Amino acid sequence: MTILVTGAASGIGAALMERLGDQAIGLDRHNAEIICDLSDSADIKATATAIQQPLIGIAHVAGLPGTADASAILAVNLRAPQLLTQALLPKLTDGSAIVAVSSVTALRCDWSISDIDALIDGSDTPDMEGARAYELSKAALNRWAMRQAVALRPRKITVNTVSPGPVETPILADFEASIGKDRIAAAAQRVGRHAQPADIADVIAFLLSDAARWVNGTDIKADGGYHAVRAVEG
Repeated sequence: MTILVTGAASGIGAALMERLGDQAIGLDRHNAEIICDLSDSADIKATATAIQQPLIGIAHVAGLPGTADASAILAVNLRAPQLLTQALLPKLTDGSAIVAVSSVTALRCDWSISDIDALIDGSDTPDMEGARAYELSKAALNRWAMRQAVALRPRKITVNTVSPGPVETPILADFEASIGKDRIAAAAQRVGRHAQPADIADVIAFLLSDAARWVNGTDIKADGGYHAVRAVEG
């Protein structure tokens, strides 16, 4: 049985591929076993059709930072997990697991649940700058995962999200540009360091495993305790 990992060529996705070993099959725009442009809905559907083996898990790791165009951010961070999951549902075994990488910045999104639901259900991508689109994409991803957890409960398929703080990946500089270098540095000062990709990959691997069979519809904040420190110390 196989676990599909998107964003497998670098960062958290590459660390997860190493963690899962032969159990994983990687998807990315380049340098992966499966090549797919996740901003292209037709490419996603064609790729899903070409995957023949049964799957016991999907890890939606691929994502664009807030320096990208808003429509591309929503396409890759939200629409791609939606489309790919829907297309692969017939190939997912009962009792399998879906995990999507979100972000603690989802907490900064001020959209209402009803507006987020409308976006998930297909309303047009709003006109906004990239950093706001990133926050929205991750808040909507969390809500989508919760909705999927309920919808797929009859098949015992779990759906969860992992929300990292800053991670030492190739796109960390993009987050410094879109969120603010001082704010990113402050997160490391609060908890001692930024996360390494393996720190997040291990959490994803747990949620993909049978050990997490009773964890469903949940977002796990993998931020080294940053939000706890802020809540206690101010």
